[in-house]
Amino acid sequence: MAEFEYTQWRHRWPEVVVKRRTDEAVELLTRYYAVTAAGRPAYSGSQFEAMAALNSDPNSIGPADFTAASMLSVNIPAQAAIRLLSRDANEITALLHHIPVDVDIITIDPNDLVPGGPASLLWQLLRRGNDGMGRTRTSKLIAAKRPRLIPIWDSFVEQATGLDTSDYWRQFQAVLAADDRAIWTWLTQIRSAVPNVPAAVSNLRLLDVLLWMTVDQQR
Repeated sequence: MAEFEYTQWRHRWPEVVVKRRTDEAVELLTRYYAVTAAGRPAYSGSQFEAMAALNSDPNSIGPADFTAASMLSVNIPAQAAIRLLSRDANEITALLHHIPVDVDIITIDPNDLVPGGPASLLWQLLRRGNDGMGRTRTSKLIAAKRPRLIPIWDSFVEQATGLDTSDYWRQFQAVLAADDRAIWTWLTQIRSAVPNVPAAVSNLRLLDVLLWMTVDQQR
């Protein structure tokens, strides 16, 4: 398979990412992971990983994963929840067994992210019920299971990057791998300057937060 190329991000993605503006990035991430005077998270999404961790089985989808998705402002419809926890549960588990748990998007073979691979088949399975599992809900639910590997997609990410869900996994991977992993290395470096970032938060998730916050402050 030919090497995957995606270079448009240099002209389309937010400058805080493209130009690796550390001060601005740290400020955005600090706001996102802040705790209010009342002891509450400033943004519920900062608890995404904590809620997902309540399901200790990486190869099953359960109510804790639905709660994790709700931290990112989506609810799993009742009929979809019934399907995912019952008749599709075994097939979901079988596919998750074939998607690595402790692998970052930067290191996985790009060919594992193409249509026909287990992650793509899981995406199709989650969406096939005609019960409200659209692209945003699906991406956030898969991200709850594989937060280091699968990027979140929603209208904020679409506005920030111009990407739809067609091959966006490999497009994110290409951005993080570009210039000898410059953005990936930068994300690793800046996280130490941000208070309250949980250890479980991946570099991929930090990138998602930067994209989301860039759009949020414009709306």
